[in-house]
Amino acid sequence: MQKSRSRFLSAFLSVVMTAMMLPVQELSAATVITENKTGSEDGYDYELWKDTGTTSMTLTGGGTFSCEWSNINNALFRKGQKFDCTQTYKELGNIEVQYDVDYNPNGNSYLCVYGWTKEPLVEYYIVESWGTWRPPGATAIDTITVDGGTYDVYHTIRENQPSIIGETTFDQYWSVRTDKKTSGTISVDDHFAAWEALGLPMGKMYEVALCVEGYQSQGSATVKQFDILVGGEQTTQPTTEAPAQPDPDASGYYFYCPFESGMDSWTVRGEDSVERTQNAAYAGRSSLYVSGRTDAWNGAGYTLSTSTFQPGNAYSFSVMVMQNEASSEDFKLSLQYDLNGEANYATVAEGSGAKGEWIQLENTAFTIPSGASNLLLYVETNEGLTSFYMDEAMAAPKGTAYEGGGTVSGNGDINKDSTTNVTDIIALQKWLLGQNVTISNAEADLDNDGSVTAFDLAILKKGILTGFWDRPAEPETEPTTEPTTDAPEYVEGQWYNTADISWIDTSKPMVALSFDDGPVGTASSDTSIRIQDAISKNGFHATFFYWGNFINGSNEAEITRAHELGFEVANHTMSHPYLTNLSAAEVQNEINSCKSILTRLTGRDNFLIRPPYLSVNSTVQANAGAPLITCSVDSADWSGATAQDMINKIVAGMNDGSLDNSIVLMHETYTSTAEAVEYLAPYMKQQGWQIVTVSELFKANGKVMYDGQIYGNAR
Repeated sequence: MQKSRSRFLSAFLSVVMTAMMLPVQELSAATVITENKTGSEDGYDYELWKDTGTTSMTLTGGGTFSCEWSNINNALFRKGQKFDCTQTYKELGNIEVQYDVDYNPNGNSYLCVYGWTKEPLVEYYIVESWGTWRPPGATAIDTITVDGGTYDVYHTIRENQPSIIGETTFDQYWSVRTDKKTSGTISVDDHFAAWEALGLPMGKMYEVALCVEGYQSQGSATVKQFDILVGGEQTTQPTTEAPAQPDPDASGYYFYCPFESGMDSWTVRGEDSVERTQNAAYAGRSSLYVSGRTDAWNGAGYTLSTSTFQPGNAYSFSVMVMQNEASSEDFKLSLQYDLNGEANYATVAEGSGAKGEWIQLENTAFTIPSGASNLLLYVETNEGLTSFYMDEAMAAPKGTAYEGGGTVSGNGDINKDSTTNVTDIIALQKWLLGQNVTISNAEADLDNDGSVTAFDLAILKKGILTGFWDRPAEPETEPTTEPTTDAPEYVEGQWYNTADISWIDTSKPMVALSFDDGPVGTASSDTSIRIQDAISKNGFHATFFYWGNFINGSNEAEITRAHELGFEVANHTMSHPYLTNLSAAEVQNEINSCKSILTRLTGRDNFLIRPPYLSVNSTVQANAGAPLITCSVDSADWSGATAQDMINKIVAGMNDGSLDNSIVLMHETYTSTAEAVEYLAPYMKQQGWQIVTVSELFKANGKVMYDGQIYGNAR
């Protein structure tokens, strides 16, 4: 339903009387500003903000303006209405805008309705059109229909960033049109209502504005119409399209957690301790151990995404549990969720188990309550405080029964120590490289082909690090030849690349992110662990170049963790000198001193080298004993680049193809780098990119590396 211009102005003026207005100079029409400035014109608040470059904003009366920008890093132009943060959008009444913009971006930019709320602090965007990059690059949580248009909804979090109350952490909510539009009606509060229905609460209103933003681009825009209506009857209702149910993985699961390489995204719930252990397991070698519980509801929890586990739909859930303390214990698999602003709890499955007995908590048709949000699946007890083990957790489509996990069945114990773990990977790697290591051929022949090769190593890595043991069936007859013990053929100067690339799709673009100057530490809040988690949780790997003098008893576990997660551990020298200023013996000492520490922690003895300051000469090359890795993309985090600067650089390289098969230089020591990686890892996965180690990058491209040679990319 169209509203008249007079109705817009009448409603708008009624709000102006009570709105919070900044003490600024009133400007006449056609006033041009070129530098940062805020003010008001004809009852509309305006702002021009930039960090660098050339900008111009011409104020042409009412809500209209025109703008131009070039050679900027970031600039925004906006006009709108500010409020006093005392009323919610519901208390203000219906908020609607009509707009018409001649929008001409050249590069990264977007046209949107923009603003803030307080309590909670939220920065919001309703994006109508954009330039070369469609914001925000995260994974959509839902799709809504407003004013006949379809929008993807996103939720992002900004940590320690500038806001209307200073530098802090805040939420960002986004509605982004699936097709571009530069004129029409936007029912703003319909978006707000749809966000809140998805569990994204709005606070008290601070601002509603029409914004043109550009970054690292140039362009122009002419706002020919921008009218705001506040109050009056709501003319449309948001409708939420039911998103398509995602397909399960190749095994038929939405998630499967064998706990063979980590905690598989399960976390502490309450006052207790949750850790991976090999003291007991239902299948494979490991399980989760939950101990130190002070209440029955203390346990371990797993967050469910409503994009997969859609409210109103039924799913299958299962987990194996066992306790070794009481004669019997009652267990529950439960769901915590929010509904109508309140926390609710539902029992998914329950059962009793005797001491030492593994029992299954399973429900093959549990319905997620309609309207539920903030879903947390967790294991607890009915009343007791016993410690317990849990294993083989899974979720799948309705009616799917758990059919057992990936047991090792005796194979894989390469070093014959009665356990199958990362030390077996190390032993097999050394043997394949021709080192003097004794292995069990019978245990190492995982593909049952009568020989021990790199294919067996790939199976071993995948089994230990993911819990999936992709081995063929045992042969019906014994092999007619003895397993070979031949090591790979040695070629002078060639660096033997043992990277497992079985998980990489070589038809898709890939990039090697590399991180210098660690280790930092092992706390979940440490930048190093944030980077590891962001990359690992998206199924990717990266390379970490460690600084020997920084390694100590309090942080060396970061290195072993990286190694166990499948990341590449690499050498950044002992004291981080300019190697080009050293003698041949000094270069060797710098490299070998760090190498000996990394070997102790990982069991490997061949590491790529990142020369400090990327400084290399012929002496360094002749004495490196391994490939020298530089980069083709510098994140510039070391020189003050912000998280957004790094994101912009990477996204630009993705868009123009220059990032493909590149090595990116980063540092694990910066908060800005951790923030950038936390954004980029899921975004790149969504866009079909792969983050790989340097060794994986070269092997996937069929490239051979040689000792002492310099490599900045795999093109």
